[in-house]
Amino acid sequence: MKPLDQQTFQHLQSAFANYEGNLNVGGQSFPFSNIELSKPTGKYVARAILKLATLLSAKGYVQYAGNACSPGLQFPDIQPHTNLSDINHANCGVMIINVLGSPQVAGGVTVKAEPFMNLPLQPAWQNFEDYVQAMSSKYRVRTKKVLSNSQDYTARELKHTEANEWIPQCAQMLGHTLKDKTLAISPKLSMMLHTFVRSMKDKFKVWGYYKNEQLCGFISAIESEHGLYAMHLGLTDAAAEDQLYQRMMYDVIAYGIEQKDEFVCLGRTATEIKSTMGAVPIDNSYILYAKGRFLRTILTLYAKYFHKVKSYQLRNPFKG
Repeated sequence: MKPLDQQTFQHLQSAFANYEGNLNVGGQSFPFSNIELSKPTGKYVARAILKLATLLSAKGYVQYAGNACSPGLQFPDIQPHTNLSDINHANCGVMIINVLGSPQVAGGVTVKAEPFMNLPLQPAWQNFEDYVQAMSSKYRVRTKKVLSNSQDYTARELKHTEANEWIPQCAQMLGHTLKDKTLAISPKLSMMLHTFVRSMKDKFKVWGYYKNEQLCGFISAIESEHGLYAMHLGLTDAAAEDQLYQRMMYDVIAYGIEQKDEFVCLGRTATEIKSTMGAVPIDNSYILYAKGRFLRTILTLYAKYFHKVKSYQLRNPFKG
């Protein structure tokens, strides 16, 4: 997996409403943003805590390297000798930096994150059928079952010129898909999708999935010079039962093969499912840094006693 080119990455980050400017990180100018937290469902206390955290972030107290709405596109180069206090903004009390690997940095607390699942595309795969034929019989059967179960859904590329029509529906499905998660992502999902459309233009691909002329799911991806990054998706409960989630992932893979990309990054979450498609994990973590001693202690206790990463079992679908 290779990073998105710097110019495109910077243009996208600066387009988000919560962009706070750039800071020097390891000799690199890197965009930072305010954290926006949302949890569409849940107890009142949890929602209140999220609102308080968002309020603190809006005042510049909590800042995130990059933007939680577009993870995995670039990672700051943090070395063990990096002095985090040197890159801290004057008004910022807490910094959150997503990095590759698990570097231990003085003054920072490192917590493991869910891996990004990346599928290297083999030159021998000239089309999707070549990719499927590279699998062992067990996983070929599984793949064909997904395609069979979801055959009533027709994929259409959604036009940017009609974004006002499909974005509200896609934002609603995205919110529904994420309803049981605490998210460092803007609750204004329609605005977020509009930002991708406006700033990325033809590099931002969105496919809608229709059944009986009703939009039942969507998936988006960013095209780069070297590969494809799957971004956001949403779908109805009925579509999920028809395995449309897996179908959309396969369609993104098929598009990457068609475009002769080097890789398709399938993003975080559903680690085991994505490994059955041949994706391999890219280890990454969050470095948490707090100015004050009290907050540093809280972060240390959180990392030691409360932070957990979902367990998973990796699969290898390919022959040999």
